[in-house]
Parts: sequence; structure tokens; C-alpha cells
Amino acid sequence: MSSIDTIGGRRISRVPVVRPLLVFLRKRTSSWMQAARTRRQLRDLSDAALEDLGLTAEAARREAARPFWDSHGGRWSGGR
Repeated sequence: MSSIDTIGGRRISRVPVVRPLLVFLRKRTSSWMQAARTRRQLRDLSDAALEDLGLTAEAARREAARPFWDSHGGRWSGGR
């Protein structure tokens, strides 16, 4: 079923609602996967590599410990 009837008898398609939702979910999932991957990589860096990046071991540990959904920038990122 790709449409619904309204009280006035006009048909409204559901497709325009579904497609943007799927695009949003795909982008959000991709973003979360990237955050998880880069945080694992950050966690595995040596102290010398962290120093080259200008990061302390403590700052890298804090960043790596953040959950994948807690990312900078997105619409629902907790105001970051």
C-alpha cells in the first residue's frame, strides 16, 4: 500500500516520507560507524603518535571512551 485516504477523500502518498527517512538512517548509520572506527584507531595509537597529533593520552582515552552515537555536529548530537 503506497497511499492513504484522508477525511476529504484525497489520497496522500507515503513514499515522500519513507525515502528521506531511509536516506537519513543510512547517513546516520554511516556516521556512527565512522565514529566507532576512528575512536578504536585513536585508542590504539602510541604515545608518540598522540604527541605528534598534539593530544595527551588522557584526552585520547576520553575521546575513545565516548559512545559511537555521541558525535560532534549532527542534528541530535546533544548540542555539540
